[in-house]
Amino acid sequence: MKGQEGNEWEEDREALLETFWLCSVRGIGPVSVRRLVEAAGGATRVKDLSRKTLEEVLGAARADALERGRQEKQRQAAFARYYKYRRNGIFFLPFWHAAYPKRLRQIADFPVALYGRGKLPRGKKAAAIIGARECSAYGSWAARHFAAALAAAGVTVVSGMARGVDGIAGRAALDAGGESVAVLGCGVDVCYPPENRDLYERLIREGCLVSEYPPDTEPSARLFPARNRIISGLSDLVLVTEAREKSGTLITVDLALEQGRDVFAVPGRITDACSGGCNRLIENGAGMATEPGRLLRELGMEENPDAKAQIGQRGSGRPPDACGKNADQTQRTRILRALDTQPKGPEEIWETLAEEQDAPSPSLEEILQELIGLCMEGRAGCAFGRYFLKDAGF
Repeated sequence: MKGQEGNEWEEDREALLETFWLCSVRGIGPVSVRRLVEAAGGATRVKDLSRKTLEEVLGAARADALERGRQEKQRQAAFARYYKYRRNGIFFLPFWHAAYPKRLRQIADFPVALYGRGKLPRGKKAAAIIGARECSAYGSWAARHFAAALAAAGVTVVSGMARGVDGIAGRAALDAGGESVAVLGCGVDVCYPPENRDLYERLIREGCLVSEYPPDTEPSARLFPARNRIISGLSDLVLVTEAREKSGTLITVDLALEQGRDVFAVPGRITDACSGGCNRLIENGAGMATEPGRLLRELGMEENPDAKAQIGQRGSGRPPDACGKNADQTQRTRILRALDTQPKGPEEIWETLAEEQDAPSPSLEEILQELIGLCMEGRAGCAFGRYFLKDAGF
């Protein structure tokens, strides 16, 4: 084996084969596999458990299923599939292995095994970036902006490779020279959605694809909610860049909170339906993500100044407004000028601008949107959730 399945895995070949066989037995689910391995004291000993022990661990019906699966013909067929997957560049990583992600091992319903392609990062900080499939220009910009900055700083970006925000975040992370992992709701030999074929191929070469479902498993609506727990489980924190109030993205948020993960959301206009879910999350206590540095500080990391400059040159640009156009620079300059090194609320800034005679005063909503944009550019900072101050460098 090479790469992810390198020499450090060779000494575990027998245990890997036995676990793979066990996962292949019809009628034996993930919970049963874990119980059997624990009861036997190791994967290589399961095949030798007595009928009495099998019934104690599994019950009579599942014990019958395992007895059928222990037939040599069934075992050899499983072993043949294992080697076929290896030849096709697919690795098999069971829960007991030292290379199994430690974060994922800590959640209550961790997968009994992962199938994967590419190379699974080890020991790095990781952040899940999720959001709407039908995202706006603003949501698309936010996904690229945060993913590129986090990846350039050494954070692994985790997503589900879905349409919209997931795919955008995965591409941006790789474009920034960082690492990305996509968790699929199908087998890792199946590209879904098909329009993300370019990202799928890049992840095999430059990142990693993982799934708890064996190869040849076709995508199904019933499989995706379960894979969301793996997205959050692989991550130290979860960032929602855009979501409606009733969004499937919020399923992942609920799972993340159950797992003890911190959740952040990118705020949006109160009139934008696509930002309703994010704004509600912030209202309910999620962290306000106004710039990547906030997340990096949460992870105990710092931004890479050189990479930050390169990302700016490549053009994550300024955040677009609701119509997809860049914000008015004159208005933005006025708001930046009204800021101070001491935190101010949007209302105080509005009062300052209202006193100016040479230009109409923007609305409070417009001011808040511009302040968020300035924070995302690193030209302003946010304190206590709703107060803003000028960055010392400007």
